[in-house]
Amino acid sequence: MSPERNAPWHLWVVAVAALLWNAAGAYTIMMAQAGRLYDLEPGEAAYYAAQPIWFVVLTDIALVAAMGAALALLFRKRISVWMFALSLGAIFLTNSYELAAATSRMLVSRGALIVTVFIGGVAETSTARKSVVSVAVNVAAVALPVTVTC
Repeated sequence: MSPERNAPWHLWVVAVAALLWNAAGAYTIMMAQAGRLYDLEPGEAAYYAAQPIWFVVLTDIALVAAMGAALALLFRKRISVWMFALSLGAIFLTNSYELAAATSRMLVSRGALIVTVFIGGVAETSTARKSVVSVAVNVAAVALPVTVTC
């Protein structure tokens, strides 16, 4: 058996931050999808009510996969990378569909668009490092606009 190395401190910070961020985002989006989010504006309620079922399911898969990936990262499991990749792929598909259908909240809110572009830049610069932490940053970067639009 090889001796187990201690995890670097930033792994714990990223894992806990990713778990909290994704859990908050999942709660917000799933409650909005169900029409139970407190103080949901009528335009937002209509946006969620008009989403096709496949879109809702794919969004929920992205949310649950991101939370599972953050938990796996806390336990230092390699599967976290694949779970983050699943989440990232699902988010990419849903965001692409929304942009193509012109239903994306990024098209309505300048703030959401600015945050999306900024976070996308952060994700792009961290991709070069190709580590689990980079994957976590990339998923958080892509997931942020979804949460901001709520």
